Amino acid sequence: MNPNEELLTNEEMSALLPDPPADDAARERERRKRIVPYNFRRPDRLSKEQVRSLYLLHDLFAHGFSTSLPLFLRAVSEVNLISVEQQSYGDYLKGLSDPTTIFTIEAKSLRGVFAVEFNSSIAFPVIDRMLGGDGQALAEPRAATDLELKVLEAFLDVVTDNYREAWKAVVEFETEVIGRETRPQLLQIVSPNEIVATVVYQLQIGDSKGLMSICLPVVMLEGVISKFSQSSYLPDNPTAPEATFSLLQTVSAAPFQLTAELPPVPCAVSDLLALSVGDVLRTNHGVGKTVNICVADSAKFTGRLAAIDGQIVAQVTGANEQILARSAASEV
Repeated sequence: MNPNEELLTNEEMSALLPDPPADDAARERERRKRIVPYNFRRPDRLSKEQVRSLYLLHDLFAHGFSTSLPLFLRAVSEVNLISVEQQSYGDYLKGLSDPTTIFTIEAKSLRGVFAVEFNSSIAFPVIDRMLGGDGQALAEPRAATDLELKVLEAFLDVVTDNYREAWKAVVEFETEVIGRETRPQLLQIVSPNEIVATVVYQLQIGDSKGLMSICLPVVMLEGVISKFSQSSYLPDNPTAPEATFSLLQTVSAAPFQLTAELPPVPCAVSDLLALSVGDVLRTNHGVGKTVNICVADSAKFTGRLAAIDGQIVAQVTGANEQILARSAASEV
């Protein structure tokens, strides 16, 4: 017998072994679902929190760009953020259509370059509209000429103006176009194995739809990664006193429910069903005892009962001490 020859195949070995119990098989399937593939050769350079902050920043850019675009092209336009993810630069280039339109932009304060790409389905409608047309797409895709790239560069100015405005909460920088390409394989801003953050948008201009992508090398972002947080996109300017006074005036006219609550009274169901108009219900609450005065079902004040002109009223005597204690504890 040949010593290298297998006596039993893997299938025959599996047939000889007993089947695992149903519970064990279900646990194994559940364990496999929790396993997440991870490439140790290309580890993530950005944390989930940093990617989320990048998403918020570029979503802010989408809103600003959606406002500027209709004014520039004089057409109904919309910009929607599709995705923000990190991948290798080589994978980003493989995902681009060929031909396409790519601009290399230098961000001086960030000490690096990034790329903005427009695919043909949206680049040529923009060029046609800027030249006085209706924004018609090409019947067959082709590379843009040097003249068409120059026309599209004016559209790129609108993109970079809004992009710089969105970044102001993190860092201010100036931009300069330093390269134009129509073939993805000719675009080299970092090595193919470098990790980049890719942002993809869908642009709709009139009846035309297409994709725009922004490629940000993580190496360029390293100097500002520490500033990425959700609070960076919140305004830090103090509210003017005039604005606060105006808000208080507006809110002061809003109606709300104010009630005085007595302690609960035990009562049998038969007695409750027998109640009618004119019956007296004893509350076991002394006249001199305090009651809770509630604002929208929340006890805010204490008071005491009184009578004026035959009507029962409640006089506010102070703030609810329990409410104040909970507020002080929350502040600590």
